[in-house]
Formats: sequence, C-alpha cells, structure tokens
Amino acid sequence: MLLKDVNAVVFDKDGTLVDVQRTWGPAMVHTLEDLVDDFDDRHRVAAAIGVDLAAGTLSTNSPVIAESNAEIAARIAAELDRSVVETALRLEELVTVHVGDAVQPLPGVGRLLSALKDHGFWVGLATNDSGESAAKQLTKLGWRSYFDSVIGYDSGFGAKPNPGMLMASAQRAGCSMDRVLMVGDTATDVGAATSAGCRVVVVGERPCGISDVTAEITQIGDLSDLLGI
Repeated sequence: MLLKDVNAVVFDKDGTLVDVQRTWGPAMVHTLEDLVDDFDDRHRVAAAIGVDLAAGTLSTNSPVIAESNAEIAARIAAELDRSVVETALRLEELVTVHVGDAVQPLPGVGRLLSALKDHGFWVGLATNDSGESAAKQLTKLGWRSYFDSVIGYDSGFGAKPNPGMLMASAQRAGCSMDRVLMVGDTATDVGAATSAGCRVVVVGERPCGISDVTAEITQIGDLSDLLGI
C-alpha cells in the first residue's frame, strides 16, 4: 500500500516514537517516590495506575500509557484524598524532570524523521503528555528540529481521543484534514483521528476493538514504505 496526498504527518509520542516501558516505567517509580512519602500509600497509588515499583514497569492497561497527566493526577488525588489541582501541578513538575531524564527512543525514529523532512512533509506531535515535557524529551533525543509543531494535552486543544490536537495541527500545517496522517499505537490515537476525519496508521498490534484504520505497520520505520520515501 502507498499512501498518497499526505502533506502532514502527526505522531503520537509514547509507544510510537518513545519506548514507553523503558521511559515511563522508571520515571514513574521516581515520580511516586517524590510525590508520595508514605510507603503504603505509594504502593496503593502505584497499583491504581498500573506501576510496578519493584520492576520499574507499567502494566499493559496502565492509564499512564494513554491518559493525560491531568487524568493520572486525578486518579492519584482520589487515592490520597488530596487536591486534584495541587496534585496535578506537582505531578507535572516531577514528570517533566524524571521522564526527561529517562526518555528512550524506539528504533528507527531518527532516520524516519530525517527522511520526512528531506521530502518536504510537515511534521507534528500530538501527545497526552504536557507540551513542555514533550518538547524537553524531543530536545534530549535530538529530534526537536524535525517538528513543526508540538501539542500537548495542556496546549488548549483538549486531550486525545478528542480531535482538537489534530484539527489544530491541520490548521498549522495549512492543509485539509484529508491530507493529515495520524500515526499512533493506542485506541486513543485512533479515536482522535476518527473524530477529526483524518487517516491513521497504527504501529504495532492493533488495539482491541479497533477496526477502522488506514494501515498497520510493525515498526515505525515501516512508515517510509507507506509514504514512498
């Protein structure tokens, strides 16, 4: 399959460009250590959001994988009977530091991003992480210059699966939605693309219950073949 008439490629970050387990697993262990002093409380919170503190890994259904930081903060606040606003502010601060320190790329991403820019594609990021945290991670990985736009859940366009990030990306790219391609790995990404009315490529195994995707690829580097670059 060759995808034609694509002007803008918008990527999800975690699980698509960044290795979720190697990045967010250790980062969330350190985040919870700083956020929750009490041992029992920390382990209860970790269980609620699918973090294995001993192994430094995430469960397959961990909300950390796809939910926004604000949604994760609400879960933590509920477990601790704390203010959601205060928890969200502190969580954001800690995540920006610890994920920024731990971020690990998936194979082939740098080559793909370079090829996209060489062939004139507009490249954007739409992530349920914060915009600041995402930009910091891209900079550390040496990828920031490849991106024309970085949109996080806190950028004013809502969080996925709402379509706002993709609609804003199309506007910034100066093209219609039918010329935008979303690339992601979760049902949240597919839902955002479907709501926005753009095409979507899923990286890895197709999420359960999802059928309406444009294409599936095994690894991110395979996108080059789909786009003919």
